[in-house]
Amino acid sequence: MFNNISYFKFFNVVKNVEKFNSEDLELLMEAQINLAKKHGIYGFAIYYDLSNSIYLDKVNNFFVNKSNFPFFLIWNNEKIEDINDKIIENLINNLKKYFQYDNYIKIREKPVLSISKPINYNNSKILITCIREIARKKLIGELFIVYPFTGNFTEKKFLTEYDATYDFSKVDLFMHEKKEKNILHYSGIIYKNLILNKLNLNFSLFRSCYLDYKNFKDYNPEKFYIANKLIFEMQNNSSNDDEKIVFINSWNDYGGGEYLEPDENYGYASINSFSKSIFNLPFQNEMKLETNHHISIAIQIHVYYEDLLGEIINMLNLIQFKYDLFISTISEKKKQFIEKCLSNSNANSYEIKIFQNFGRDVFPFLTQMKKKYKQYKYICHIHTKKSYHKSLLGANWRHYLYKNLIGSEKIVSEVLFDFEKNEKLGFIFPEVYYDLNKEVNDFDNINFFLNKPNKKYMNFILQRISNEFKIGKKLEFPTGNMFWAKTKAIYQIFNIKLKYPKELNQTNETIMHGIERIWLYLVKLNGYYYKTIFKHY
Repeated sequence: MFNNISYFKFFNVVKNVEKFNSEDLELLMEAQINLAKKHGIYGFAIYYDLSNSIYLDKVNNFFVNKSNFPFFLIWNNEKIEDINDKIIENLINNLKKYFQYDNYIKIREKPVLSISKPINYNNSKILITCIREIARKKLIGELFIVYPFTGNFTEKKFLTEYDATYDFSKVDLFMHEKKEKNILHYSGIIYKNLILNKLNLNFSLFRSCYLDYKNFKDYNPEKFYIANKLIFEMQNNSSNDDEKIVFINSWNDYGGGEYLEPDENYGYASINSFSKSIFNLPFQNEMKLETNHHISIAIQIHVYYEDLLGEIINMLNLIQFKYDLFISTISEKKKQFIEKCLSNSNANSYEIKIFQNFGRDVFPFLTQMKKKYKQYKYICHIHTKKSYHKSLLGANWRHYLYKNLIGSEKIVSEVLFDFEKNEKLGFIFPEVYYDLNKEVNDFDNINFFLNKPNKKYMNFILQRISNEFKIGKKLEFPTGNMFWAKTKAIYQIFNIKLKYPKELNQTNETIMHGIERIWLYLVKLNGYYYKTIFKHY
């Protein structure tokens, strides 16, 4: 638990505050503060603009005289082109009285002042030195000065001038600056925080919970919950209670679609997810089928790299439901090895078949299950993936796929619960692995995923099944070709004959890659829908 020590960023208590009369404004702010308290938020950080003293007076009159809710100020200097001693002295004069209030947030017994965007100025050292000297001159004493770190390597030279920084980045914090890209998937925020949790930084970095409905196309409250759990896990390790600080970007909307405050579009989903992560509560009530619930399940594994089979069996043994196991491989020697491994399997029954080494995992899967699939309501397909052409990505990608599909009894139970509860749900697969997204920059990159050879194979296969569908420009499919499915949602693929190429280490543009890309067309053709999952990372 976070022990209610954390501080959270608050942008703009309300827009156009000068248009509100004092009574309406106080009622609004009181409601906002009560909502924040209820969800575990300790305090607000408030933008202050030298040109809008009405805003500061109205807001802080309430914070100081009525609510006693903790707060600190962010100097909004983004539009100031020329900062000089006079501007800074005016700033300190205006803020001095707030620094002295009991509910003004302090770190190391110093009033906190955040500077919105000091990176705009050529000599950050002179700017910060001037602020500190004038604060001392005005008998304020030392300030704790922080600023938002946007993740650019070129900013690191400024870090020594500040007491701390808080993560405000939408990009990978530790990528080489020449290769820096915008993160298009919210999974990137999760992976960034996983990296940060493992690093020993030589500067004080306060973490930030990030919402962004407009720029991250895969944002959802559950991912927001996961990211927050990672952040709180790290910040709780801080030895100083007043430095167990997490910022949130942000409380209400200032035009960027980034806010925690409930609204008509998202309701309380995000703020509730945030609160659950603070208090270490589960994201949702357990969705679980009783283990005596009778369902027919087939799990098919293509084993080329037999050294990975033990890893798979250990995961499958966590499943509390009865299932039949079908294994394909390419040699008698591998088959004998597999049989030894299966002595530790909890499978209800198993079958091992040898196939020629072509068609990757696709041909053995479809061929082995051709006469069997009708016996089962659900089927899971996985394979021993190494992806040598993608180096370390291959191993990480494989672990990610395995964990999301068979990584625990809970995962499998949730998948089956989802299927049983939703009659027209026909296909479940892990969303695209984040590092793969980075590699191709954007999953909608048509040149990579939907080039002419792949499209040709897809059309060829689909025309053998139905003329109802044509390949569109945007495409989603289970990258890595591992998934759970209702057999009725994909049955046609088991009944068509296709020619498969010899194994030449092809990485794209084969009939197998065409099949990998048509699963969701089949699902739709048969009147079902699909969903992606992101449970493990």
